[in-house]
Amino acid sequence: MNRLKSFGGIRLIGAVIALMTSSVLAQLSAPYSDDFLSRVRIAATSIPGDYAESIGFAKVAESHRPYSDIIEDGSDALFISARSAYQLRFPSGTIMLDSGMDEEVHTYYGFGRVEPYWQETNDQLQQALLESQKILITHEHGDHVAGIVRSPNRDALAAKTLLTVAQLETLTLRPQLPQIQVSPELASKFIVLDYQDLLPVAPGIVLIKAPGHTQGHQMVYARLSGDREFLFIGDIGWSLDNITQLKLRPAQTIARIGEDPEALMQQMIWIKERMDQDGLIIVPSHDDRLINRYVEEGILEDSLVLSR
Repeated sequence: MNRLKSFGGIRLIGAVIALMTSSVLAQLSAPYSDDFLSRVRIAATSIPGDYAESIGFAKVAESHRPYSDIIEDGSDALFISARSAYQLRFPSGTIMLDSGMDEEVHTYYGFGRVEPYWQETNDQLQQALLESQKILITHEHGDHVAGIVRSPNRDALAAKTLLTVAQLETLTLRPQLPQIQVSPELASKFIVLDYQDLLPVAPGIVLIKAPGHTQGHQMVYARLSGDREFLFIGDIGWSLDNITQLKLRPAQTIARIGEDPEALMQQMIWIKERMDQDGLIIVPSHDDRLINRYVEEGILEDSLVLSR
């Protein structure tokens, strides 16, 4: 039986959406076809209600890497990877995008190095997650989902977290690290869904399927009340330079993560076109320099809205 959840008075499907038959799929436009952004924009209007008015974020940690680890043919210059989560702020409440991580999970990404972590910021992020109406996850890696699955409030957070079938399958059967493995009991508490290529989930907000970095990876399109359009691309590229230069991560990094480089390049080409031709604001999850620039330009806010 479908589980239904409410967002700002709008009832949304919060269950496994039945998979379409192959005959129906054959009639659908392929993802990233010429009309795909038009379909996303139409989908963004399909749920009535006020659009988000602003977007804030919290950076709970940093990972320091040479630029050569981020992009093929990169230099030895320092790249700061921001470990962040984002808050979409509606007149009636908030939606969180990704969930941060605790310090133990953060140490996994240090590969033996001690790197910055801010517990106070993570505490604020945990409160923002508790106060949110929905939680969306770009993909099933620890720095994006550990803030839910390892939270002391995991049951309450899971009950309003939308995970795709692919994300939950990875977290239960093939987690990136043991600390984020989801038990069958916890798995039953999530709102689980599947969709073909795009899915509206709130006014102005559309999920876009984008497997490649992980099997369950997805992008999030957000249209704000002032008509600014954002595309949160998760980890398709760790830096905006991956997109603007159409360069993947180095081959050894692709192999370590188990990525699909062909799928990633297809996504990167489409993202670059949407940035260049349609003016979408592209937000990779981890590009600290870009995020700081967006703050300076008033595009993002370096804060979370909390009730207390």
